[in-house]
Amino acid sequence: MKRCVLAIAVLVLGGVPSVRAQGLALEDIPLALSGAAPAAVPAASPAAASGLPAEAPASEREWLVLVFINGRSDLASAAVEDVNEMELAGSTDKVAITVELGLMEDRGVSSRMYIEKDADASGDIISPAVKVPNADMGSWKHFVDFARWSYRKYPAKKVMAVLWNHGSGRIDIGGADNAGAELGIAYDDLTRNFIRNRQLGMALAEIGKAIGKKVDVYASDACLMQMASVAYEMKDHAEVIVGAEENVPNAGFPYDAILSALAAEPGMGAEALGALVVREFSGYYSGYGENSTLSAIRTSALPGFVKLLNDWVRAAAVPAGREGVLRAGEAALAFENGYNGNDTSYNALSRDLYDLVDLAGKSADDGSALRARGEALKKFISGRLVVANGTTPAGGEYDRARGMAVYYPRLIYDTSYDENLFAGDSLWDDFLKWKLDPSYKVR
Repeated sequence: MKRCVLAIAVLVLGGVPSVRAQGLALEDIPLALSGAAPAAVPAASPAAASGLPAEAPASEREWLVLVFINGRSDLASAAVEDVNEMELAGSTDKVAITVELGLMEDRGVSSRMYIEKDADASGDIISPAVKVPNADMGSWKHFVDFARWSYRKYPAKKVMAVLWNHGSGRIDIGGADNAGAELGIAYDDLTRNFIRNRQLGMALAEIGKAIGKKVDVYASDACLMQMASVAYEMKDHAEVIVGAEENVPNAGFPYDAILSALAAEPGMGAEALGALVVREFSGYYSGYGENSTLSAIRTSALPGFVKLLNDWVRAAAVPAGREGVLRAGEAALAFENGYNGNDTSYNALSRDLYDLVDLAGKSADDGSALRARGEALKKFISGRLVVANGTTPAGGEYDRARGMAVYYPRLIYDTSYDENLFAGDSLWDDFLKWKLDPSYKVR
């Protein structure tokens, strides 16, 4: 099983609003108020009842790593395993780790935890927990509430926020109003709600207000989320974005390795941590023969990226080079394990942008505008936009993945793509319309 959505149609029968209780001071909720705890979470303790670790650090930590784990799906066992991995590292006086864990068996009562060290990776979760009734793990507002709680309890100089669940990337159909949307991240099989791509930006904006600055690192531990249209929604609210162009294997991030390395060098900055996540992820999966990708991108480079992409589109969308450009698009590395079938909402319909531009350039004449602008765009992607990029297995076709995917339908353009901020600022939507209709004029 991969961390991509296999049954989106079931999830979009209705946009279920958050049913979270309002007006509760969640850090003060005793365990007894919420009924039975999930099997993986320990019984109440004095620390758990107050929502506090045994001792708070004397000074502000270097990092707060907060991980919103929506395990209300077929990924429930992997959710528990990942919390156990986090406990192998544990929080320190320099790095605080917090988790909100939702499981199918919790009957809507999630657990907020301060991760403590535990040498047993296969046993029960031992970290102190606060129970949160009526927790909608598919609500961007609930994600924000968890982040605020985490920062209020464990302030730090730098913050990494992780969303953990299935992901589907691509398009934010229906905008930010919970109606009609079908693609995004954090699908809650209890509430039938999830976080839309547009809402990722909204969530990080609210978290930024709470912590007084941008989130340093945002990471999607989920499939197919490292797409230009997804990243662009968050460009003003995170310094570094980590995500996968391809499906993410079931085990997700190797949290023990990542968090142990961070604890050993807590003074690292956002780009160094993004690169660390990519390195440990690729190192972990290199021994399994999995087709995997992970990259970290620098959001400050996105405006420059869009400018160069627009220059490339203007050179590409001309009649003389049309045949070569379209052949390049069909041959470019496709994701969802090489899916290249019909255009449906079940499929990612995404390709690696660098590979597409590279192949198009090879079809053009030396000295042509298409080749020159393609070389400039490729250089910017690899040298400025992408902080770190990793693929597995080594020597395979996934070496062609360079860290940024784009929406690429084969036959039908979904007009909801026009709602993305990326479509508003870039010409990629125009390029796709020209691809499907040679009479379309790129603006």
